[in-house]
Amino acid sequence: MTSQNLNEIDMNFLKTDELSLIMGTLLGDGHMNKRGESYRLKMTHGIDQKEYVLWKHKKLERLCQTTQPPKEATDEKGYTTVTFYTSSTVKYKPIHELFYKIQGGKDKSGQVTKKSVKVITKELIDNLPTDPITLATWFMDDGSVRDDCYAGKIATQGFSKNESHLLCEYLARCGILGAKVVAHVKSKDQYYISLPATGDTFAKFVDYIEPVVQEIPSMVYKLNKARKSKTP
Repeated sequence: MTSQNLNEIDMNFLKTDELSLIMGTLLGDGHMNKRGESYRLKMTHGIDQKEYVLWKHKKLERLCQTTQPPKEATDEKGYTTVTFYTSSTVKYKPIHELFYKIQGGKDKSGQVTKKSVKVITKELIDNLPTDPITLATWFMDDGSVRDDCYAGKIATQGFSKNESHLLCEYLARCGILGAKVVAHVKSKDQYYISLPATGDTFAKFVDYIEPVVQEIPSMVYKLNKARKSKTP
């Protein structure tokens, strides 16, 4: 595939806001499943983020005409989630090919297996929309704030150090300068992206995503406004 992947998407099928949300949530907690020759997006969050799930569903409702509305489910440990799916279609193929690569591995019995794994590549970074919806959805999925200053971070422990650096390049392309890759558990190649208070990095990030986050009152805490006036 080339860096023209997004040009392969049928924009008569996807609206700009829908594409931006899908790309943002695939950076975060969203999953796109391949089912035969078709693909569908799965959104799952804990019950405390139900309002956020309903917001996502409303934004993507046009793409969920053959699926059920968000449903709650409780597992054997008592943890309750809210989940919905988009309808399946081959038209998601260019997006899936941007985010997922086939990797080999072994199961518990030692048999060689192949599975589709989410991978951050330069090709993907070049294709990500510089839309506030993309950044806001990614941050609401995987972002958190510090309780000691006006700063935040984005969990990228599922990606490598190099992949995290690529994501910092994407932030810079959106005008968010100063993001840093910080070791979480270095021995396990786990890192996160820091959005520091210095250089107004987090402040500029918040300015960028705030109009979107304000649409979901229960997620406004992610903007860390309580700490803004306390930061030198």
